[in-house]
Amino acid sequence: MDHDPILPLIIQRLVTMDPDPVLPLIIQRLEEIDGSGSALQQEEDQPPNDQAVEDATREKQNYDGVENDFMVYFQLYKNVVMLEWEKTKLAFDQDPTAKTAGITFWRDTALHVAVRRTAPIQFVRNLMTAMSKEDVETRDKGEATALHCAAVVGYTEAAKILVEKNPRLTQLRDSDNETPLHWAADYAKKSTARYLLSVTRDEHPSPFTGEIGATLLSYLIDADFYDLAIDLLRSFPSLALERDKDGFTGLHRLALKPRAFLSGSQFGCFQRLLYKCTSLKKAEARRREDIENPASNIGCCLEEPRKFGYLQHVYKTKLMHEQALKLTTLLCKESVKDIKLMDDNFFATPILTAAKMGIREIVLQILLTYPEALWDQRDDDERNIFHLAVLYRKEQVYNLVYQMNSEKHLVISRKDMFEDNILHLAGKLEPSNRIPGAALQMQRELQWFKEVENIVRPSFKERKNKAGKTPREVFTEEHKELVVKGEEWMKSTASSCTVVAALVVTVVFAAAFTLPGGINSNGTPVYLHDLSFLVFTVSNALGLFASSTSVLMFLGILTSRYSEEDFLRALPMRLCIGLITLFLSIAFMLAAFSCSIHLVLVHRLKWVATPIILIAGIPVTLFGFLQFPLLVEIVSSTFGPSIFRPQGKEVIC
Repeated sequence: MDHDPILPLIIQRLVTMDPDPVLPLIIQRLEEIDGSGSALQQEEDQPPNDQAVEDATREKQNYDGVENDFMVYFQLYKNVVMLEWEKTKLAFDQDPTAKTAGITFWRDTALHVAVRRTAPIQFVRNLMTAMSKEDVETRDKGEATALHCAAVVGYTEAAKILVEKNPRLTQLRDSDNETPLHWAADYAKKSTARYLLSVTRDEHPSPFTGEIGATLLSYLIDADFYDLAIDLLRSFPSLALERDKDGFTGLHRLALKPRAFLSGSQFGCFQRLLYKCTSLKKAEARRREDIENPASNIGCCLEEPRKFGYLQHVYKTKLMHEQALKLTTLLCKESVKDIKLMDDNFFATPILTAAKMGIREIVLQILLTYPEALWDQRDDDERNIFHLAVLYRKEQVYNLVYQMNSEKHLVISRKDMFEDNILHLAGKLEPSNRIPGAALQMQRELQWFKEVENIVRPSFKERKNKAGKTPREVFTEEHKELVVKGEEWMKSTASSCTVVAALVVTVVFAAAFTLPGGINSNGTPVYLHDLSFLVFTVSNALGLFASSTSVLMFLGILTSRYSEEDFLRALPMRLCIGLITLFLSIAFMLAAFSCSIHLVLVHRLKWVATPIILIAGIPVTLFGFLQFPLLVEIVSSTFGPSIFRPQGKEVIC
């Protein structure tokens, strides 16, 4: 059998054990050749056609080229990987063409390999010292330079010395027409992107204009580098109107990132408190310093102030929200400076997408900048932003209706292509379940329906759509399954809690007749005048009352009719009272137990009584942690402030 040109590659891979793009080629070749040589035999049996001969010739030429390059420069590749500079230098001295030769399957040079592997900076510096400016510009199979490689891995130090060696590297583009700056942004390497943004020049063909410039802006937004995007947009305002390679504007890219804004983020009570108390003054001062001297303050904006753990996370989140809002404002202002250059539907996609995502900031800023968007922009189903806010249950966007003048009635009175008015949409089931628990979700659905019912014209309540259904009929049909799930969830929760509450009732009731220390011959308790006995008696009585109340509340849940309206207040209120009294009953029961232990052991084994009393507090704490999130959710949804309220002073229309 003839010598197979892929075998030297196999030998090389076994020696270096280094993953390389040539590995799939080896596997494919090995699959074609089995141990019996059946593949070769089949090829011999079948007469070759012209196309097969041409393909085989081309394949052999490719393999020969790969084999020759690898066999000639295999030792050089190994020296670079092992960081052996003296041997590498000797290879350069013996063969000057080795400096720019492709030594991997992707035609990477020694400099490409060293930078991509983040070799020590001194090794990279030595390589560039041995190379000329033209040598540093050598490209791989994808037309990428070593600076592209530095951008991918975030090797900022290597990027600096590469640019010092040859400033033209920042302007060279790969086969996709992207500069190293694009690569750094696309791969979310912020320090490298910040540096390259400061040294990449606006010269023809500029990487900051047209589609390629808009693509860079999109990469920065996708990577959450909003401060860099702001700097880019301030330098090149025309990018606000440009579309990237996917046809998206910067504003549309922002509308796809709800977590970049406060309205799209989900915070708990403690998180909201920390968020409000966090100051961004130091970050703003540091940002101004970065703008004045970008090359020496690489990527440090998010590191200040130096906080740890959860506090640092909240700080970074608030900073991201602030920067995203500034970028949104800047994009909107720059977009309307020359309305003639805007597409007819320029704001349509961003504002409708933001309404679906619940990003109030983007919707508000677009309406403040271009009020006509409220009337002009509708989706394919003829739904405006308030229709979408109701359909997707985005209260942050819906609450903008409170900041409108009398024209809001005209906006919410419009129908979609299915003759559904806004109340029909409120009757539909939310596409995505954001509320934990079927019962709580049903409560929130009822709250939405009642809210929209209060703002529409009375005639809308009985008006039918194309399917011949009123809003109430739509609501009943859409939520039929959710009512069943809510009933099951309520009953299972009530059943579990009833067992615990009944057990507590039994324990505290029995404890009332088995007093610690017993009674005297005259029928009075032994520890009648002891303070601990008084605490025991009061705790036991309160535990009995609380557990009895809890049992009654859960029984009320189990025997409920489970109509739609019951999920609005009756069932959640009973569940709230039941959980609160159950928690109190357990706490009182353990308090009574602790007092009993104290009375019995304090005179004999005092050192034993104290640890037991302390340990008795653990079950109460665990129960509180386990049930507290659910309890807060129910109390907030049932008795807390309404989610439907004005959230700003701006009048948008």
